[in-house]
Amino acid sequence: MLVAHYRFVVILLFTWNVSEAGEQGRKIVEFLGEVTPANCRSEGRYVLNKCDERCECRDGKLINCYRVRKDFIKMDVNQRRRFLNAYKMASTHPALKGEYHRLVALHIATPNELLHSSPDIFFPWHRWFLVEFENLLRRIDCRITLPYWNWSRVADRWWSGSDAEDFWSPGDHGLGGDGNPSECHCVEDGPFSKDQWRLLKIAGGGCLTRNFTYVNLTGNPEHLRRTLALPLEMFLEFEKIVRLIYHNDIHDDVGGTMYTTIASNAPEVIPHHSFLDKIWHHWQRKGDDYKYVYYPSIPGKLPMLEYYGWQWLDSDNLPGGVKVTYED
Repeated sequence: MLVAHYRFVVILLFTWNVSEAGEQGRKIVEFLGEVTPANCRSEGRYVLNKCDERCECRDGKLINCYRVRKDFIKMDVNQRRRFLNAYKMASTHPALKGEYHRLVALHIATPNELLHSSPDIFFPWHRWFLVEFENLLRRIDCRITLPYWNWSRVADRWWSGSDAEDFWSPGDHGLGGDGNPSECHCVEDGPFSKDQWRLLKIAGGGCLTRNFTYVNLTGNPEHLRRTLALPLEMFLEFEKIVRLIYHNDIHDDVGGTMYTTIASNAPEVIPHHSFLDKIWHHWQRKGDDYKYVYYPSIPGKLPMLEYYGWQWLDSDNLPGGVKVTYED
């Protein structure tokens, strides 16, 4: 609050993946609180605005403001709590629950043979879904972006961790753990435990369930590196690996609610799909040909949406003026 009231300038060392942000990774990012033309004086400086978007100072104005999505495991516990609390509020508060219900219901209603069994819409449809979900949470707190869960780093132990490193932490900064097999696999710890949170009626109501299968994931760092190295002409192979292996492995191995057609009601679906989008985003940044491959040739709008798939290819220029990048 000192920043907001006294406009102190806090200098942050903000590390960006060079492949994602080029020279931006070598610059200092300033947090200027409520940025005004008077304190946006450093031409070309990258700053964080009051919503924690990364912006560029040009002619005394903030331009090219990006939502920066972060690795859930690397976020501090307060940032993690902020996301989890906002998710719970969006799914339960009368003023927000209708929009949450709409998004979950659209995922459930979209035919699986189109959404998950074909390359035609999987990537762009879920990118739309993530931005819409992010928009909802940012109505609660504009600093929120959707975190991603880099399960590749823990592919041989994705189900476990220690303290803040544990995605499945039982504390209020984690997702809770495996379900209890003696209680219909209901989750009994964390912020989405059966005594704190319930599924929507459209998803059957009742508790969130998990039934972990304790096996290594295919998408370990080396496998992911090879996937990202696939050339342009092998896009359909790249897409198939992400959709049928990386996507399905987590849904299958987490089990429970995630293994059903109502998986969109499980909170872990958001960090999982955010990471899948990051993988696609990383591959697209190899060049414009990679960014605009395949989808411009797909006719028709995305099912039940007002958009075409090709409108969701460029994360630097998404509908609604949204810009998204990922921090490693």
